[in-house]
Amino acid sequence: MKQTFKFRMNTATIIFLIAYTVYVLYMLITMQWDVLPILIGFGILVYAFFLGCRPYAYDIEKKTITIKYYLWKNKEIELMRCETMCDPVSRWADIATRPHAIEIYTDTKKRYCFFPKDRLGFIHAVVKANKRIHCTVQEYTDARRDIERRERKERKKAEMEAKKGAK
Repeated sequence: MKQTFKFRMNTATIIFLIAYTVYVLYMLITMQWDVLPILIGFGILVYAFFLGCRPYAYDIEKKTITIKYYLWKNKEIELMRCETMCDPVSRWADIATRPHAIEIYTDTKKRYCFFPKDRLGFIHAVVKANKRIHCTVQEYTDARRDIERRERKERKKAEMEAKKGAK
Protein backbone atom coordinates (compact mmCIF):
# COMPACT_ATOMS: atom_id res chain seq x y z
CA MET A 1 0.00 0.00 0.00
CA LYS A 2 1.42 3.34 -1.06
CA GLN A 3 1.24 6.26 1.36
CA THR A 4 2.00 9.84 0.31
CA PHE A 5 3.04 12.58 2.71
CA LYS A 6 3.28 16.22 1.68
CA PHE A 7 6.39 18.29 2.30
CA ARG A 8 6.25 21.00 4.96
CA MET A 9 8.01 24.11 3.71
CA ASN A 10 10.18 26.00 6.13
CA THR A 11 8.58 29.16 7.56
CA ALA A 12 11.77 31.17 6.99
CA THR A 13 11.70 30.21 3.30
CA ILE A 14 8.08 31.31 2.92
CA ILE A 15 8.83 34.64 4.61
CA PHE A 16 11.87 35.19 2.40
CA LEU A 17 9.96 34.46 -0.83
CA ILE A 18 7.10 36.77 0.17
CA ALA A 19 9.50 39.56 1.19
CA TYR A 20 11.45 39.20 -2.04
CA THR A 21 8.25 39.38 -4.11
CA VAL A 22 7.08 42.47 -2.21
CA TYR A 23 10.48 44.10 -2.78
CA VAL A 24 10.37 43.40 -6.52
CA LEU A 25 6.82 44.81 -6.68
CA TYR A 26 7.99 47.90 -4.79
CA MET A 27 10.83 48.37 -7.30
CA LEU A 28 8.30 47.94 -10.13
CA ILE A 29 5.93 50.52 -8.63
CA THR A 30 8.70 53.07 -8.00
CA MET A 31 9.84 52.54 -11.62
CA GLN A 32 13.49 51.77 -10.90
CA TRP A 33 14.06 50.01 -14.20
CA ASP A 34 17.86 49.81 -13.99
CA VAL A 35 17.97 47.05 -11.31
CA LEU A 36 14.66 45.38 -12.11
CA PRO A 37 15.97 42.85 -14.71
CA ILE A 38 18.64 41.67 -12.27
CA LEU A 39 16.08 41.31 -9.47
CA ILE A 40 13.63 39.43 -11.67
CA GLY A 41 16.37 37.12 -13.01
CA PHE A 42 17.63 36.38 -9.51
CA GLY A 43 14.04 35.91 -8.33
CA ILE A 44 13.39 33.30 -11.02
CA LEU A 45 16.48 31.39 -9.87
CA VAL A 46 15.45 31.63 -6.21
CA TYR A 47 11.89 30.46 -6.91
CA ALA A 48 13.16 27.63 -9.14
CA PHE A 49 15.47 26.45 -6.39
CA PHE A 50 13.07 26.73 -3.45
CA LEU A 51 9.98 25.45 -5.25
CA GLY A 52 11.44 23.17 -7.93
CA CYS A 53 14.56 21.63 -6.44
CA ARG A 54 13.14 20.97 -2.98
CA PRO A 55 10.97 17.89 -2.34
CA TYR A 56 7.21 18.23 -2.60
CA ALA A 57 6.13 14.79 -1.38
CA TYR A 58 7.35 11.58 0.21
CA ASP A 59 5.98 8.20 -0.90
CA ILE A 60 6.36 5.16 1.32
CA GLU A 61 5.68 1.95 -0.55
CA LYS A 62 6.67 -1.50 0.68
CA LYS A 63 10.25 -1.07 1.92
CA THR A 64 11.27 2.18 0.18
CA ILE A 65 10.83 5.91 0.62
CA THR A 66 10.66 7.94 -2.58
CA ILE A 67 11.49 11.62 -2.30
CA LYS A 68 9.69 13.43 -5.13
CA TYR A 69 11.01 16.62 -6.77
CA TYR A 70 9.45 18.83 -9.45
CA LEU A 71 12.65 19.63 -11.40
CA TRP A 72 14.93 16.90 -10.07
CA LYS A 73 15.16 13.15 -10.43
CA ASN A 74 13.19 11.33 -7.69
CA LYS A 75 15.34 9.71 -5.02
CA GLU A 76 14.66 6.29 -3.50
CA ILE A 77 15.86 5.18 -0.08
CA GLU A 78 15.70 1.55 0.94
CA LEU A 79 14.18 1.40 4.43
CA MET A 80 15.75 -1.93 5.32
CA ARG A 81 19.17 -0.21 5.28
CA CYS A 82 18.00 2.43 7.76
CA GLU A 83 18.98 2.00 11.40
CA THR A 84 17.86 5.06 13.36
CA MET A 85 15.10 7.64 13.13
CA CYS A 86 15.33 10.61 15.48
CA ASP A 87 14.57 14.27 16.10
CA PRO A 88 17.04 16.69 14.50
CA VAL A 89 20.45 16.79 16.11
CA SER A 90 21.17 20.32 17.31
CA ARG A 91 23.51 22.19 15.01
CA TRP A 92 24.08 25.93 15.21
CA ALA A 93 23.38 26.37 11.51
CA ASP A 94 20.05 24.53 11.72
CA ILE A 95 18.57 25.58 15.07
CA ALA A 96 16.00 28.03 13.68
CA THR A 97 15.58 26.54 10.22
CA ARG A 98 14.74 22.88 10.97
CA PRO A 99 12.56 22.53 14.06
CA HIS A 100 10.21 19.99 12.42
CA ALA A 101 12.75 17.72 10.76
CA ILE A 102 12.92 13.96 11.10
CA GLU A 103 16.37 12.50 10.53
CA ILE A 104 16.92 8.95 9.31
CA TYR A 105 20.40 7.41 9.44
CA THR A 106 21.38 4.45 7.28
CA ASP A 107 23.81 1.67 8.14
CA THR A 108 26.53 3.67 6.36
CA LYS A 109 25.77 6.64 8.69
CA LYS A 110 24.31 8.72 5.85
CA ARG A 111 21.75 11.21 7.14
CA TYR A 112 18.46 11.98 5.37
CA CYS A 113 16.23 14.81 6.59
CA PHE A 114 12.47 14.68 6.07
CA PHE A 115 9.94 17.47 6.63
CA PRO A 116 6.44 15.93 6.37
CA LYS A 117 3.31 17.83 7.32
CA ASP A 118 1.90 14.76 9.13
CA ARG A 119 4.85 13.81 11.33
CA LEU A 120 3.16 11.05 13.34
CA GLY A 121 1.67 9.43 10.25
CA PHE A 122 5.04 9.52 8.47
CA ILE A 123 6.88 8.01 11.43
CA HIS A 124 4.24 5.32 11.87
CA ALA A 125 4.44 4.40 8.17
CA VAL A 126 8.25 4.14 8.33
CA VAL A 127 8.14 2.03 11.50
CA LYS A 128 5.46 -0.17 9.95
CA ALA A 129 7.61 -0.69 6.83
CA ASN A 130 10.79 -1.39 8.80
CA LYS A 131 10.09 -2.86 12.22
CA ARG A 132 13.81 -3.04 13.06
CA ILE A 133 14.38 0.73 12.90
CA HIS A 134 15.24 2.39 16.21
CA CYS A 135 12.82 5.32 16.62
CA THR A 136 13.64 8.02 19.17
CA VAL A 137 11.34 10.78 17.90
CA GLN A 138 9.93 12.30 21.10
CA GLU A 139 6.44 12.99 19.75
CA TYR A 140 6.01 9.43 18.45
CA THR A 141 7.40 7.67 21.52
CA ASP A 142 5.12 9.71 23.81
CA ALA A 143 2.06 8.88 21.71
CA ARG A 144 2.99 5.17 21.52
CA ARG A 145 3.57 5.06 25.29
CA ASP A 146 0.08 6.48 25.93
CA ILE A 147 -1.52 4.02 23.51
CA GLU A 148 0.32 1.05 25.03
CA ARG A 149 -0.63 2.16 28.56
CA ARG A 150 -4.29 2.42 27.56
CA GLU A 151 -4.19 -1.03 25.89
CA ARG A 152 -2.58 -2.60 28.99
CA LYS A 153 -5.25 -1.05 31.20
CA GLU A 154 -8.05 -2.36 28.96
CA ARG A 155 -6.44 -5.81 28.80
CA LYS A 156 -6.20 -5.98 32.62
CA LYS A 157 -9.85 -4.91 32.93
CA ALA A 158 -10.90 -7.61 30.48
CA GLU A 159 -8.89 -10.23 32.41
CA MET A 160 -10.44 -9.16 35.72
CA GLU A 161 -13.95 -9.33 34.21
CA ALA A 162 -13.17 -12.76 32.75
CA LYS A 163 -12.04 -13.99 36.20
CA LYS A 164 -15.20 -12.61 37.84
CA GLY A 165 -17.36 -14.16 35.13
CA ALA A 166 -15.65 -17.56 35.54
CA LYS A 167 -16.36 -17.71 39.32
